[in-house]
Amino acid sequence: MSSFTSISPDKLARLIGTANMPALIDVRTDEDFAADQRLIPGAVRRNHQAAPDWGKEFSGHSAIVVCLRGEKLAQGTAAWLRYVNVEAEALEGGFEGWKAAKLPLVPASKLPARDALGRTVWVTRARPKIDRIACPWLIRRFIDPNAVFLFVAPAEVVAVGERFQRRPLRYRNVFWSHRGELCTFDVMIEEFGFGDTAPAAAGDDSEGRRYRAARSVAGSGAQPMLGALFGCGVS
Repeated sequence: MSSFTSISPDKLARLIGTANMPALIDVRTDEDFAADQRLIPGAVRRNHQAAPDWGKEFSGHSAIVVCLRGEKLAQGTAAWLRYVNVEAEALEGGFEGWKAAKLPLVPASKLPARDALGRTVWVTRARPKIDRIACPWLIRRFIDPNAVFLFVAPAEVVAVGERFQRRPLRYRNVFWSHRGELCTFDVMIEEFGFGDTAPAAAGDDSEGRRYRAARSVAGSGAQPMLGALFGCGVS
């Protein structure tokens, strides 16, 4: 049974992808992470020993801490976070409990390198339409809530990605793009390993209906909202 210092995997699963999602902090040791280099969707890795230093960046917010089994590392880190005014809980059963429940996990190797503030950064064409709206939505909701999207002139996407060492998104001949009959959104669903646990936006064989579903999940005002959210013009 959950206590005031812990949260169950099923309760966390219901929070992921919602506006109420707390910061999710993975404090597994390097050795434990090397044994399974996947992350709970939206999680960012931190060193538990440095919690007194990085903990203040979450002050005034809520957080869930994940270690291998939900024991000393998660409990101790969560206690440090509460000391610096973070509403922190440990995940019951930790990473192993989440995995045993067959809940979604994201391969860390598929994520772009993070910037100095711990954010993934993506480059794509300015004035995005449906697929390039659905993909940022998926990333922000299920991969990295703090992701940054740089919208640039189409001809400069690859060059900007190379010069700024950032991952191009939804552009020809790059990793995150169309593959055969799969749109970029579908490619992300496969590469991030969501499979049968994919968000509802990916659950239809009709490309047009799938795109409309992705937009509807984000709300009826998806284009204006996402334009404001990502700081871009949307057409």
